[in-house]
Amino acid sequence: MRRSLAWTAPLLTACAVLRPGGPVVDTEVAVRSHNASDVDVYLLCGDRDAEWLGVVPRQSGAAFSIAPARRICASGLNFFLVVQSQGRGYWAGPFRPQDADDVVLVIEKFAGLSSVAVRSGGR
Repeated sequence: MRRSLAWTAPLLTACAVLRPGGPVVDTEVAVRSHNASDVDVYLLCGDRDAEWLGVVPRQSGAAFSIAPARRICASGLNFFLVVQSQGRGYWAGPFRPQDADDVVLVIEKFAGLSSVAVRSGGR
């Protein structure tokens, strides 16, 4: 029994050293808004720890990023969209980006119909 456990540490170390990839990078978020109002975009882990990413101007686009530490969320990440002219909020998500993924957020004319998609191999 002890002999089989003795090999565990070297194997785990080898897996960590041989893991593909380079430095950990931010996840890029491309946003396109069809809404007639400016929209505040927040990032949450589940329904907690809101972080304001920025404002998307009406019927325009924006780009944000998600730090690697923020991607760690067991319940999945969500966007919370606040339409400034209405003072109302809408959810988009959940989603779970990996290291090489990019995220696309489409804010619809009716913000409650907004969607989020994860694109693999974006880099």
